[in-house]
Amino acid sequence: MRSGFLAGVLFVFLFTTVSHADDVPKLITSGLEAYKATGSAEAFTLWLKGSPLEADKTAMATLKDSFTQVETMYGKMIGYEILRTARISSHSSRIYTEIQYEKGPLFLYMDCYKSVNGWIVSMMRFHTDADKILTADVPSGK
Repeated sequence: MRSGFLAGVLFVFLFTTVSHADDVPKLITSGLEAYKATGSAEAFTLWLKGSPLEADKTAMATLKDSFTQVETMYGKMIGYEILRTARISSHSSRIYTEIQYEKGPLFLYMDCYKSVNGWIVSMMRFHTDADKILTADVPSGK
């Protein structure tokens, strides 16, 4: 009886994990992997390709400068965790992520839109204070 219960819990956990990972547009994880390997410049190139922000040089500079400030305070990016995917509609999702640095985390969300050319990041927000980014339904350790 107990082994059947444990197998059921394991099945639900594995199914949920796979399902969760499938909900994240590849451009998000590709950008995070690029950030970890080569820095934020390549990540922003991937995240903002085809986005309304791609051609806005001021917005790009502001985003990159903000990440540089975080890196100056918190050190090198050492990892990340996708916290939650909130499906807004069949064409829109919000991806909540924690980026882990040597001295602390950065919390962010990216609004993704499924355009005729594929997924794009239409907007992003980030902060080192989890309460500024995470909503009540996103785990924040409280």
